[in-house]
Amino acid sequence: MKNKKTKKERQDNFFKELLGQLTSSILFEVAWNILMFIPRMIIRLIKHIL
Repeated sequence: MKNKKTKKERQDNFFKELLGQLTSSILFEVAWNILMFIPRMIIRLIKHIL
């Protein structure tokens, strides 16, 4: 009985860890794309004006 409980807890911890990493990875990608979007738009604006 005790063995099954620890196995279940390990599975729950694994999925929580995986979800946490996935969430942080998605947030990083969104932030990175926003940061890279701003310089691209500035360069396009400058090219359009000139």
